Amino acid sequence: MVKTIEEKIFLIKSCPDTESHIKVNQDICTICTGKECTKFCPANVFAWSPVNNKLIVGYENCLECGLCTVGCPYGSIRYEQPKGGFGRI
Repeated sequence: MVKTIEEKIFLIKSCPDTESHIKVNQDICTICTGKECTKFCPANVFAWSPVNNKLIVGYENCLECGLCTVGCPYGSIRYEQPKGGFGRI
């Protein structure tokens, strides 16, 4: 049986830290009209909250691919490898 990408991602083991390894500049995010980060992340880490007018980062789901650093047209996203013992295992 062929698995979907979502099913495959679900199988990846993770040990998330209590602190995010992804930082965003919310000031830049609020003026961004395309919200591209909510479209290109394979793990759907980024979601725009129109109620709070800010980008929500679900770093616990991050696949650590680094695509966010090249996908943001404004360079608003800073990605660092999770601290030792945390992240994808």
